[in-house]
Amino acid sequence: MAKPKTTQTKTPTIPAVGKPLSVRVQDEGMRDDLAVIMRTGCTASDAVRQALYVLANAYYAAWDHGHYPPGTTPQIIAHQLAPYDAQQAADQAV
Repeated sequence: MAKPKTTQTKTPTIPAVGKPLSVRVQDEGMRDDLAVIMRTGCTASDAVRQALYVLANAYYAAWDHGHYPPGTTPQIIAHQLAPYDAQQAADQAV
């Protein structure tokens, strides 16, 4: 039986839908980043879900638009935010 080449990368197994996912808070910087997202009132799990969603969409866009080859980690140097649109209470409507 042939041994796999040491330069050959192994694709990690993607967890099944519904399977719990564990993420270790590795350092104070990661804890501080999590705290920033949680200032919106979400849970740690919600914060991780939101961060995963944003990053996955950035990767997908980079690959889909041909900026990076699929599977290559894009270098993200900027982000774009929609303008804040405060919702008016019903009694403030004009």
